[in-house]
Amino acid sequence: MAEDTKPVILIIEDSPTMRLFYRKILELGGYFVIEAETGNEGWVKTYERLPHLVVLDMILPDMHGFEVLKKIRSTPTTKNIPVLVLTTLKEIPDVQKAINLGANYYSIKGTDSPEKLLGMIEKLLKRACGEGGTPTESSPH
Repeated sequence: MAEDTKPVILIIEDSPTMRLFYRKILELGGYFVIEAETGNEGWVKTYERLPHLVVLDMILPDMHGFEVLKKIRSTPTTKNIPVLVLTTLKEIPDVQKAINLGANYYSIKGTDSPEKLLGMIEKLLKRACGEGGTPTESSPH
């Protein structure tokens, strides 16, 4: 299928291995995937492409994922795009900071199955398409 017939998901992740892993999962789930390996590249692609959802790593080479999240939430054209955080940061203050900045879901890498991630993405996309708001959730750890 072409990009215009599938929901577009942007993966912002500096690890080529992790990008490929998430790309395969998302494409098998029926999504069109675009990628960025730095925070700045991810922000530019978010702003220019307006994806349906962003998968965001917090540890990036040029800017922290928190900064990317702040930019997404403070820009009128991107502020309602659901953001799913997938990161190795597992300390409660990091989780709380991401949620407070507007992350819709927070997951520690390796704790959620591909099926659970796809289910959460589907849920977030449905909420973003008019089923009222995008409540925040985090995976139990």
